This record gives sequence, C-alpha cells and structure tokens, in this order.
Amino acid sequence: MKTPSILIVAILSLFLSPSCSKKSNSHTQTCQIITVTDQYGTSTTTYNITYDNNNRISTEQYTSSGTATSRVFTYLGNTVIVATTAGTVNARDSLTINSDGLIASDYYSDNNSNSSNTIYTYSGTEVLKSVLTQGANPPTTSTYTWTNGDMTAANQNGTNSTYTYNTKASQSGDYWQIVQLVNFGGFFVRTAHQLAGYQTGTTIENINYTYDNTGKITNVTGTQNTTVENITYQYLCN
Repeated sequence: MKTPSILIVAILSLFLSPSCSKKSNSHTQTCQIITVTDQYGTSTTTYNITYDNNNRISTEQYTSSGTATSRVFTYLGNTVIVATTAGTVNARDSLTINSDGLIASDYYSDNNSNSSNTIYTYSGTEVLKSVLTQGANPPTTSTYTWTNGDMTAANQNGTNSTYTYNTKASQSGDYWQIVQLVNFGGFFVRTAHQLAGYQTGTTIENINYTYDNTGKITNVTGTQNTTVENITYQYLCN
C-alpha cells in the first residue's frame, strides 16, 4: 500500500482497533476489518488481521514482493510490544501510549543492529510534531498543521504535503485509518473527516469511497494520473 510522505516513519500499533457499529432492534453490531486486499497496478497484497478478546489487533500477516511478514501484538499496561518477522529480519517496537490512546514514543530495534526512537508531541489528540532519532544521524523533525479537526499540512524534513477532506466523518476503512492499520496496527493521526486527496511535491492523489447499505466502506480508490490503487475489505460482524 502506498502511503503519504508523513507515514514513512517506521512505527507500529496502538491500543485502538478499527471497528464500525450499526444499530438493530435488539443489539448493537460491531464490525471489524479482517481482510484488506490492496491492488496497485499489477501488484496485489492481501492483509489478514485478527483481534483479541478486548477487540485490539492481535496479529497481522501478509506477503509482499515474495516476503512473508508476520506481526504479533502484546499489550502491557500503557505499553504495546510489536514483534515483526519479515524474511530474515526480526524486529521489535516498544510503544508508550498516552491517555488519548495515541503514541507518545516508539523505540524500534532489529536483528541487523538497526534502531530508532520517535517522540510525538500533541495538542489534545492532534499531533503537532514528531522527532525521529536514528543511530548517529541528526534528528529528523516533522511538523503538522490542523484545521477544524483535520490534518491539512505536514512538513517532513523539508518536504511539504497538503491534505483535503470530504464532509463524511472518519470511520473504519477510510484512507488514514486503513494506511495506519495495515502499516502500523493503529493510529497516531486521528482526523474528524475522511481524506479526499493529498499532494506531496508534484505527486497528487485523489481518493474516492464506496459504501454498502449499512454505511460501511467497502472500497477505496486512489488515483494518481493513470495509476489506480483499489483497496477492498472483508468485515467480521458480531
């Protein structure tokens, strides 16, 4: 899955798991995304996701470019441990979660002696800054601008991005949520509305959604010039 430039920082997981609800006469039904199929050009990647008894993401598995990736999530108070196996790489993320369920810090390490630490600064639930320290390299700082509950701009180490939104409330399966779900396992960008498009440098992508008769998102289409990405979902409802 392609990601806006803001999301290239390697982080994983949060407390929250995406879900959607619809009312019935007798009970409230909760639905969770369990399969994501991402078709980008001639490449197709399928993500399989499971949840624990507290409706938190438990495992994620997918194969991309011939490499099988498996992630296992463990919850210890306000810490989330994410163990990732991807081919010969074994990695571990240790995240500290703040009182709003968002990442306060993320320490990453792997068996190739790579490590990094990212610190996030928020105003309420709006991320304002992230600082990535990686080895002996100078820290990389990203800053974010918000308008009416939506992140409308970002500057990541000198690269600018802008974002536009539709009028529908953010929900499971919209672009921000699904990018964070399959790449990181949770959320550090939490917007009020659904992302409708973004521009990073000269790259422009327009995003459209398809909904079923209960209001769940069933398909996301991202278009860059003649290149089209189609993302479809399977839900488990109970």
